[in-house]
Amino acid sequence: MNSCLLRINEYYKAFTKQEKKLADFLIRNANEASLLTISELSKKCGVSCSTVNRFAINLGYKGYKEFIKDLYLEANSLIENENVYEINHDNPLNMDVSTVIKVVCNLNIESIQNSLMMLDENKVNKAIETIHKASRVVVFALSGSVAPALDLKFKFQRLGIICEVYDSPHSLILAGTTLKSKDVVIALSYTGETKEILDAIKYVKENGAKTIAITMVGNNALSKIADICIEHSSVDKGLRTYSTRSRVVQENIIDILYIGLCSKRKAFLEKYYSLFVKDKDDLNTK
Repeated sequence: MNSCLLRINEYYKAFTKQEKKLADFLIRNANEASLLTISELSKKCGVSCSTVNRFAINLGYKGYKEFIKDLYLEANSLIENENVYEINHDNPLNMDVSTVIKVVCNLNIESIQNSLMMLDENKVNKAIETIHKASRVVVFALSGSVAPALDLKFKFQRLGIICEVYDSPHSLILAGTTLKSKDVVIALSYTGETKEILDAIKYVKENGAKTIAITMVGNNALSKIADICIEHSSVDKGLRTYSTRSRVVQENIIDILYIGLCSKRKAFLEKYYSLFVKDKDDLNTK
C-alpha cells in the first residue's frame, strides 16, 4: 500500500480523536501540509509533535521525515488530478446531480484501484484452491452484502460448485452447526464486526470447515478468526450510506475468484454454455 493518503483514509476509523483532527487536515490540505515542518503541522492541527510523529509511525513510516516526503510526492500528483480522498469526506446531501455522478464514479474507481494495491495474491490463490476442492460452498451475508452473495452463488453454480447463501441470523447458526470438514464458508462482511456472522463462524470452526473472509482492511474480528482473509479497501464516512461502494469492492473480489476458478473448472463452464448459449461462436469466445 504505497499511497500516503490511502493509508490515512483506510485507517481513519481506528484513529484517536487527536489523530482524526490531523487526518482531516491532511486529507483536505495535502499540498499545504506537505510543505510544513512537524512543529508547524502540529500547531495547524492543534495537536502535539509527538502525536504527529506517532501518527506517521502508525501508518507504517519510520518517522515524520519519511511520511512528509511521501505526502509531498503524492500531493504534487494531486495538483492535476482530483483528490478523491477529500471528496470522500464531503456531504452528499449538498451535491447537485452533476456532482453526484462525478463523485460516485470517481470513488468507485478509486475503491477498485485501492483494492488492487492491497489484495494479497497468495491469499487469493489459496482461496481459489480451497473453493475448488470444497464439497460445497456456503456464503454468510446480511443486509447490504446479500446482493453480492447471491451473485457469487450464481457464478459458482455455473462452475458446478454446490453453493448456498444464508442471509438471516437464524439460518446462519443452523448452517454453521451442520457443516462438515470438507465444506467451505465464505463470510461477506464489510466491517468484519457483524455479530451474527461472527457467532456462526464459531460453530463452523468447531465442525472443522474452512472459512474465507471478504472484509475491509484492518484489524477486525472476522479477519482474526477466518482461515483466509481477503481484504479490500474501506468505504469511509458520509458517502458509504449513499453509494454502492461497499458492494463494488465485494463484487470485484467475487469476480476475481470466479475468473480464477474458471481455468480450473473448464468442463463445468463449457457444459453451462452448451446448455444456455445457442450460438457456437459465442461459446468459443467464453
